[in-house]
Amino acid sequence: MRGILPVLNERDGRPMSLLQRGLPPWQQEGEPVYARNTEVQRIVRYVIDGTSVSVIGQHWSGRTELLRRVGDALRGIGLALVQLRGIEHSRPLEAFKVALPNLPANRRPDADLSAELPRAVTELLSEGPAVVLVDDIDLLDEASWVLLEQIHKATGVPIVATAESRGDIDPDERLLIRMAQPVVKLTLDELRLDAIHDLLEERLGDQVAPSLSGRVHMKSGGLPGYAIAFADSAKRRAKIRKQGSVWHDGADLWSEELEGAFESLLYRYPEEIREALEMLVATGPLAVDQATTLVGQEELERLEGRGLVRLFSAGSGPRITVNPPGISDYFRHRAPSVRGIRLRQQIEEVLGPEFGIEIAEQPQVPRQFADVIPQPDIPLLARAFRDAFDADLGRTWSNWSESPSPGNGIAALELRLTGDAPAGQIEAIVAETELDAAAPLEALYFRYLHARWLVTQQQPREAVEAILAGTGDLGFPAAIEALTIGFHAEQTEITAPMLERIEEIAGLPGVEGDVGGLILIAMHALGGRPATALEQFAKLPNTGWVPRFAAPLRGLALVTAGRPQEALEWASSQLTVARERFDRSAIVAQAYVAVMALLTMSRYADATAAGSIAASGQFQAANLLFGPDRALMNALAIAARRSGRISSVGTLIERGASYAGRSEAVPMGAIGFPAALVTEIDGTPEETSASYRALAGALRERGYEFSAAGSTMLAMLLDFDVDEAIAERARLEYLGGTVFLAYLDARIAHHTRDAAGLVEAARWLRREHANDSALKYFLAAARLYREAGEEDRSAEVREEVAALMTSEDPATEIALTQVESSLGFTQREREIIDLVAEGMNNPGIAAALSLSVRTVETHLRNIRRKSGALEREEIGEYSTLR
Repeated sequence: MRGILPVLNERDGRPMSLLQRGLPPWQQEGEPVYARNTEVQRIVRYVIDGTSVSVIGQHWSGRTELLRRVGDALRGIGLALVQLRGIEHSRPLEAFKVALPNLPANRRPDADLSAELPRAVTELLSEGPAVVLVDDIDLLDEASWVLLEQIHKATGVPIVATAESRGDIDPDERLLIRMAQPVVKLTLDELRLDAIHDLLEERLGDQVAPSLSGRVHMKSGGLPGYAIAFADSAKRRAKIRKQGSVWHDGADLWSEELEGAFESLLYRYPEEIREALEMLVATGPLAVDQATTLVGQEELERLEGRGLVRLFSAGSGPRITVNPPGISDYFRHRAPSVRGIRLRQQIEEVLGPEFGIEIAEQPQVPRQFADVIPQPDIPLLARAFRDAFDADLGRTWSNWSESPSPGNGIAALELRLTGDAPAGQIEAIVAETELDAAAPLEALYFRYLHARWLVTQQQPREAVEAILAGTGDLGFPAAIEALTIGFHAEQTEITAPMLERIEEIAGLPGVEGDVGGLILIAMHALGGRPATALEQFAKLPNTGWVPRFAAPLRGLALVTAGRPQEALEWASSQLTVARERFDRSAIVAQAYVAVMALLTMSRYADATAAGSIAASGQFQAANLLFGPDRALMNALAIAARRSGRISSVGTLIERGASYAGRSEAVPMGAIGFPAALVTEIDGTPEETSASYRALAGALRERGYEFSAAGSTMLAMLLDFDVDEAIAERARLEYLGGTVFLAYLDARIAHHTRDAAGLVEAARWLRREHANDSALKYFLAAARLYREAGEEDRSAEVREEVAALMTSEDPATEIALTQVESSLGFTQREREIIDLVAEGMNNPGIAAALSLSVRTVETHLRNIRRKSGALEREEIGEYSTLR
């Protein structure tokens, strides 16, 4: 929901609210019970107040379903309903005839209908609290529109109406905001990826793999109607498969059943609009000037006004693409035709021959990064990256096949390390590229890429190092040695002799020093010396090939230095560069930096958003040393676990496990990490903390100090020990982890019930922009002061809470709900909280309340979001039984 725009027109005699007009006394006292859908609740409250509501949304955005739920809720509290539907080109008063089929016979002759119908409807609506519901009010016939306006003016009855969002509204368009007084406008936005994921799990009745929900989100553009259509048809046609309790996607989600769904949209529009869309599908995303040249300025604006194309930023600037992206599937699955040939010829004549070839479909893509990509852009950007990757696969293979030169080999090989490569192509490239005449730097980089591929194939280290060394002297022996050390450091261990040698290499001039410097940054950051790593970053050149590989390492060093806000800002700026260059591995690397930064700030929902563009697609970073593919999936699993999305944890871990040969050194990248994480779901807090502590010990022995510290922190979240925390604090102080020290101080103060210490730690967290956690500990301090009878100090802390909430850098919306959580729980949620406090598990709660276990899980997820509680013990603290 984007927002509510009140349109309150002054007039004499404002209509009475439904309560004033005689709602039954039992409904006047206290809060009525509505449907639990928040949009429905909001609309019902407006109607009870006598306010009309205009619901605006795209085609298949759920307008009709929302109106149905509103009708059920209003009918359930005793209102009389008149339900109309607009149908284009219908006969006069047809909407009312259909809505009131049981009018007395003496009122039905057509000759008298126009005179009798207004009186009959007015009498019906005047008998008690009533409301008129109109689906597609913009399509009402003229006579029904006039009658509706007369009824509203005569009775003041509120109207709830839906209409399609359009930017090219005619002055005579029939819109509720032109008729009703007062009226509010509600706009239905496209759903986020996590909402589509939940919708699919509800529809399919079990867990859904992130790759499936990501593909459906991309194709549907976030429109729930299309998402359900894709899921239903894919299930019926066996395009998706179930492994255990998880639904997975197949090679193609399209089925013949979807033709009707898209035709129901497309054939509402004139032939010229459909042809313009088909040409834009064939070309793929176009720059605005190219799209204007192809279809014309006026036609392009008509398409945008109807929501059929969208403007988004990628590559060299703004681009136009078809919306929702699934329209592309419709046109690409149509049989070849004379008409299609004519349109491709037209494209070639206007834009040139390179645009005359239809781009092949290979889906699987994702969604949003931090706050950089606007939510509606995600499916479009994902599709643009997919199309660019498919086109580049064909282009680089063709170029290399014609001329297997080092340059062509490098372009083809590096691209294939960032996604799924066609079978046999990488093997051919590494075997047949002609390196004899290659420049030394080209040959070095080709060897490096070849070695990276061998790592993903889990080849023995000796084979990888043999490829790096090669058979000829390139003149860069120290660079080859540095890469060999780097490969060992990312997979096995970081030792003092390795660091000493890398520091020597980093001091060399030219390419060797640059390669050594990059690896030194990673080893210092991951080995617990982030300040030294950042100093080294400043010594690297900021031109040529170095910045591309240094950028994610700087973000990693900022995270390990305990400076998450700086890391997030850096990752966001670098994402813009990655988008402009269609750099797939940079998307993954910067997403990882952002996710780790947001996890550090306890912003779990934002972390999920930041990583989803990589999580749901075919983006990979296998070309990068210290590649974070597996670590990113594990980090997202932590975010899912902390935000109550338990069903996503397993599929994210499974996805991470599919990335063989990725770095063991980066935080959450260790192969043993998922096993510890899984115990959070299946085991006791003591078992889980023991797993994390064992993992931390193993990581510390391998020299991965920062990853070890992270695992220790996770252990203490579940099983806090003051002595261990003090020891860990000394270690982190040595490493320089600023924000992590603040967290430890907060936990120590909370555990010892030190209210003053909590306030100081919360202020420290606020300075580090970890505002969600700062809010949590401010509130805890206020509670401790209040329990101690120090009301003045409690009030002072609450003033700090108010200042945080109203600052330019507030806590997130999810965290803010903690402040009013005691008022925000529904009755059902309170019942579940009480049962959790009694120690009951989810199946027991489900049996006690006659609910499904999935419904209980959904309620618990909402409780966690409102309260900020992570564990069941914390949820129990909100129980009325305590």
